[in-house]
Amino acid sequence: MNGRLLLLCFCLFFIGRPLSASNTTRPEDNDPEDESTAQESEAIGIIPEGGLTVSTRPITPAERVPEKKPYDQGLEELALAEDLLAKGRVEAASDVALQAYDDLKSVYIPRRNKAKRQKLLADRHRAATVYITASLAYIEESVKRAGGGPEAMAQGRARMADLRDVSVNYPELNKKVTRSLETLS
Repeated sequence: MNGRLLLLCFCLFFIGRPLSASNTTRPEDNDPEDESTAQESEAIGIIPEGGLTVSTRPITPAERVPEKKPYDQGLEELALAEDLLAKGRVEAASDVALQAYDDLKSVYIPRRNKAKRQKLLADRHRAATVYITASLAYIEESVKRAGGGPEAMAQGRARMADLRDVSVNYPELNKKVTRSLETLS
């Protein structure tokens, strides 16, 4: 019984193998006619000169891109957010500053390392300041663009409520958000 089962498995393995191999195509099996039609297409101007370089195979990177530490990533995003805010692109600055704040918030430095911890807290505060400043400017712009009516004011107040998550940790930023909320009331 076991011998028959083994023989059956052996036959199925070798019978199924050539069938699956014959269904695949290899680059060497391309017709020479395909090359001539590609050259004709290039001559007509359908395909750019030099051909198209498209691969259907997965691309394997030559070397791995090293992941950045959250602190370094946060500092880069903070610098970008400050630059965007200086250029007047408040919506983009707000988004990037929030991402920087989140990255800096995910970093943990023990209390006994006071100098590094103070620097981290100062960088978080800077990111929060850029986020709140850019967000308030964007909300004020959007309310003005919408005409400043009651619906626009309500929408602006709703957006400002989202800022409380960050401003609650910083008294001066919390006052800034509160003053802006009062102007929209």
